[in-house]
Amino acid sequence: MTELRLDVDLSHPRARVWRALTEQRLLREWFVPTDLTPNAGETFRAFPPPGLAGLTTPFDLDVVEVAAQERLGMHWRDDHTHTEVTWSLADNEAGCRLTVLQSGFFGVDGTQRRRELRRSYQFMFGDQLPAALDRLASGEVDLGGVRADLHTAIPRRRETVPLEPARVPPPSGGSKRLRLLSLAGAVVLVVLISTAVAVVIGGGPGGAPDVDTEPVYGLGSGVQPGAVATDPAATASGTPLPGVAGETPQPGTSGSPGASPVAEATATPAGQPLTANYRTIALLGLGGFDTEVTVRNPGTTPREGWTVVLTMPADRAVENRSTAAVNFTQEGTKVTVTPVGPARSVSAGGSVTFIIRFPALLALGQAVTACTVDGTACTGS
Repeated sequence: MTELRLDVDLSHPRARVWRALTEQRLLREWFVPTDLTPNAGETFRAFPPPGLAGLTTPFDLDVVEVAAQERLGMHWRDDHTHTEVTWSLADNEAGCRLTVLQSGFFGVDGTQRRRELRRSYQFMFGDQLPAALDRLASGEVDLGGVRADLHTAIPRRRETVPLEPARVPPPSGGSKRLRLLSLAGAVVLVVLISTAVAVVIGGGPGGAPDVDTEPVYGLGSGVQPGAVATDPAATASGTPLPGVAGETPQPGTSGSPGASPVAEATATPAGQPLTANYRTIALLGLGGFDTEVTVRNPGTTPREGWTVVLTMPADRAVENRSTAAVNFTQEGTKVTVTPVGPARSVSAGGSVTFIIRFPALLALGQAVTACTVDGTACTGS
């Protein structure tokens, strides 16, 4: 059996570390956006941000064991991997030691996958988690934290060398223009800082920074007013097509170069109609959000062709984050999405998932205002 192990000494008590391992708001700060809670026997979902090595697609977390402040046992699974993961805590002189143990099937290229996961874990458990714990202990939202002593081949973090503040001569008494420019700059800075603080403290969607420079994700929810409940069979899960996350966006154009987008609704054959649900994934930093839509076939026979119409909160060019699965056309706030390739056929009990991005400055808290599939209202999740 293949195994990956990481030991981290943290200068914090077990109770505080346990909170960081099991509270959704804190998990978003240092791990990945997830609805995980320490409830044995339940299944949750995690959404890694694009660019995070070893964790490239959403995955399920089955909680199999919970011993408060001591051990959290899980089974992680996606289309390619099935692994057992445990997070264990034990007291030591500094505070406590966190042991991360993952074993099982890591995929076809298991060796490379373990190397990628180790790099990501070193970043999350060695850098992000201590910083989050330090903020939790001090009640601050500024970046900082306690350096962790990892018992693996992890480079030591460099100490920050303080920079001397720039010496700016005071403006002369008659320099009104300079004072106005300084005031305007201060207003912009206050707005940006207030937005970041509102996301971290106010319980809004947030995300843990990743290794690369991709936007950081946080998990939110979109509920469409007046949406009708779907048939229970619509909850049957299928396998999303590859390429949903991390693809090159094509702003204002169809998702596939050279393809002719289809703007008209696809005819729906007789039988049980397709259903769809959507969720809003907020983008930290300058704002914006992704809308993840899952189209499901609750019937007993495959369905060919479908059309999803999204109504955006403003007339702004959107981006296709799933060019392998869909095309889109846009008229003002109305975005019409149609499938391409294998996504055109939805198998019985199966589903197709895609993501449309709405980029906007300081668009926190926004979401689509309406969603339909073949003319039927979607449901929010």
